[in-house]
Amino acid sequence: MSIAKVCKQYLWLTGFLAIWLMVYSCANIVPPDGGPKDETPPVLLSIVPGDSLLNSKVAKIELRFNKFVVIQDLEKNMQLAPLLQNSPSVLSYGKRVVIRIADSLLQDNTTYRISLGNAIVDNRESTPFGNFTYTFSTGGYFDSLQINGSIIDAATGLPDTAATIVLYPSAENDSAVLRKKPLYVVKANTSGKFTIPSLPAKQFKVYALYDESGNYIFDGEKEKIGFLPDLVMPHTPDDTAASKDLEFYIFRQERDTTRLKAGVSTSDTLSADTLARSGKGGSRGAGNRRKAAAVKSGYVVNADTSSRERRTQEINKPLTISIHAELSMLDTGKVYLSYDNNGVEVEAIQNTTMDSGTLTLTTKWFPDRIYTLRLVKGWAKDTAGAELAPGKYIFRTKREDDYGMVRVRVNSAYRGEQYLLYIYKGADSVYQKPVRDSTVVLSLLQPGDYGMRIIIDENRNGKWDTGDLFAKKQPEKVIPYYGTINLKAGWEHEVDFLPPDKQEKLSPLKKSHEQERGDNEFRR
Repeated sequence: MSIAKVCKQYLWLTGFLAIWLMVYSCANIVPPDGGPKDETPPVLLSIVPGDSLLNSKVAKIELRFNKFVVIQDLEKNMQLAPLLQNSPSVLSYGKRVVIRIADSLLQDNTTYRISLGNAIVDNRESTPFGNFTYTFSTGGYFDSLQINGSIIDAATGLPDTAATIVLYPSAENDSAVLRKKPLYVVKANTSGKFTIPSLPAKQFKVYALYDESGNYIFDGEKEKIGFLPDLVMPHTPDDTAASKDLEFYIFRQERDTTRLKAGVSTSDTLSADTLARSGKGGSRGAGNRRKAAAVKSGYVVNADTSSRERRTQEINKPLTISIHAELSMLDTGKVYLSYDNNGVEVEAIQNTTMDSGTLTLTTKWFPDRIYTLRLVKGWAKDTAGAELAPGKYIFRTKREDDYGMVRVRVNSAYRGEQYLLYIYKGADSVYQKPVRDSTVVLSLLQPGDYGMRIIIDENRNGKWDTGDLFAKKQPEKVIPYYGTINLKAGWEHEVDFLPPDKQEKLSPLKKSHEQERGDNEFRR
C-alpha cells in the first residue's frame, strides 16, 4: 500500500472520530449549576418617612430593599398598638413595600407602634426580613411605659402559651370585652409571659384571652378568659418596685344552661350504655357485634367473651349490662354470677343495681379466674310483656400483675382538707381526694402515662371550681406537677410531689427517663 493511500485513510478516520465526538457531546448537554441558594435576608435600604417621628400623623410608609420582596402571612405577623378601627394596608411592589394608614383614625398625643414580624420575605427563598417595627407619635413625646406579666392555665397550673393579653380604657365595664375590640393587644410568648411596651401613663383594665376566633373579643363559653380585680397602671422598664409580673389565671367561664342546672353531666366521656348504643365501644368489629346483639336480645353484656384465655375483665370495676328496652320487670335473683375455683363452680357474692338503662353487678373479683354470667329465662320483661332473651357469658378476669402501683409522697406544705391530690390518665380522672397523710398509695392502675396536680379547694367541695368574670370570682388555684409518671404493669413507682420551685422543669419524656434511672423509682 502506498504512503499516500495510508495517509488518506488516516485522515478519513480522524475526521470521522471528530464528527462522532461532536455529535456525542451535543447529545449529552448538562445544564449549568445554578449555584448555592441565596438565603441572605432582604436588606432595608431606606424608609420614608423616617422612624420615630414626633408630632406626625403618618399616612404612608415606604420601605425600599435590595431585592424583590413579597408579603406573607400578614394577618398572623402584623401587630398594631393601639388598634385602629381599620387595619393598615401592606402591599409589595417589586423591591418596595408600602404601608398605608387612615390618618383620620389616629388620635392626638398618642404613640403608635406597627410591627410586621416576619411578614416581609424575599420572593425566591422566602427568607424573612424579620421583626420590622415602626414607631411614631402624634404628640410631642413617646409613651414609654409598659405592663408585663405571665399567663397560667387555671385548670392545670401550667403556663398558657396561646393566650392574648388585651387592654381597655379604665372607664369601660367588663361587658366591653364581649362587644368591642381593645386598645392594645399582645400575645404571650412560648413561656406564657408577655410585655406590652409604649403605653401612656393611664390606668387600664387588662384581660387575658384564649382567643380561638381571633377577633380580640371574648366569645363567652367557647373561649377562656383571665382578669385582674384592680385597674393596672403601666410602669417604666427600670421601676423594680412596680414591675412585678402580673399573673392571670385563665379559665373557661361556666355555662348557665338548663342542662347544667338539671345536673346532667356535660363530660365528653361516654357511658357504657351510650357506647353500646352507638357501636363505638372497643374495636369497630366488637362494637358492631354488640349493636347487633342489642337489637336481637334487647341488651348488651359489656364483657369480652371471645376467649376464656384472654384476661379482659377489670378487677377494680363492676360488670355492666346495657339495657336497650324499657323494662316492666327485673328479677335480680335470676341474674347469676359465678366463678371457677379449681374445677368447682362457686357463686359470687354480688350487688345488683339498675340506673339509667344500665344494670351494674358489683363483686369482689378474684384475679385470673374464669367467671360465668347467667341470665336465666324470665330475668326481665319489657313494657310490651316480652321476656328479654336468656344468655350465658363466660370471661376471665385480669391478674394483679396486669396493673401498676404508684406511691406519692406529698410535701408537708400541701397537707390538709383544702388540698386535693388529683391524679389522671389522659382525660380520665383516677384519684381526687384531700391529702390527709404524707403518702398516698394507689394500686391496680392501668399501665401508661399519668399526671397529677394539687387543687387548693377553698370552699371544701371536693372539686376544682372555675372562675366567673362578672361575679369577680377567680378560679381555684392549682399546683402543677411537671413530670409524667410512666407506670408499667407489675411495677411500683415512687414519686415526690414537691413545690414547683423545687421540681425539675423537664419535658414529660425526659422526666420519665430520668425517673426510670432513679435508685428508688421503679422496683418489683
